[in-house]
Amino acid sequence: MRILWLCLVGLLSWLVATVVLFPAAPVVDRIRPQLGPVALEGVNGKLYNGVVDRVRSTDDLLPLEFRNVAWTLAPGTLLSGGAGANLQFDGYGGGGTGQVLRRWNGDIVVRDFDFTAQAKALEPLLPVPIASFAGELSGHFDTVALANNVLKSMSGTLTWDNAALERPVPTALGKVDIVIEPENEQSHVVTLSAVGGDVTMDGSVSIALNGDFSADVLFTPAADAPPAVVNGLRQMGRADSSGRVRFQRQGNVNRLM
Repeated sequence: MRILWLCLVGLLSWLVATVVLFPAAPVVDRIRPQLGPVALEGVNGKLYNGVVDRVRSTDDLLPLEFRNVAWTLAPGTLLSGGAGANLQFDGYGGGGTGQVLRRWNGDIVVRDFDFTAQAKALEPLLPVPIASFAGELSGHFDTVALANNVLKSMSGTLTWDNAALERPVPTALGKVDIVIEPENEQSHVVTLSAVGGDVTMDGSVSIALNGDFSADVLFTPAADAPPAVVNGLRQMGRADSSGRVRFQRQGNVNRLM
């Protein structure tokens, strides 16, 4: 029994040493074909923890890019039916942290994802450069779940401080809050609100996983809103006696790109 115990301890020590001391680069080279539209450049460190100089998406529709992406394996995720790591990264004038879990069936779950960014730095991600923005973004997502690299569900909040539209019509939006929650298994509801600017906003958008959406948002100009802002609202819909405009529209997000 003592010999068996010593063998088990020795095997466990070897496994721990392998994970802690084994370099990450050779492992990444082996799994590159399974990464899909994700490119990793400059992999440094050990398998247990390390840093990737640059992580970018090779998908032209959403060319995301992050730098100094550091990871630390999270052994506790093994109890959740997969393998995961805690991440930290820089990008878009800010950075973030979170935990990524890859289940044994290939599904991916992101948990406790927090980030900050500059609105101006996110403009290159717009499918069409029709607007320019200013302000600071921060967000927290409890969960983001993907199956077969397709979004299945997410739950979180976004805050846009000192929000401003610089063009086509300069508009101060103050503080914008966005809450994203699952509506059912096939769609999410996005609740929008804005206060403290030239225009207040209150409403929601329902978005299905196939891209279908239904928007119902009320815009109310401030008493001292610039004439250009008021005129811009009237181009979105018919204003009532108080100048409020109710924006209602249905369509598919994919057809707008």
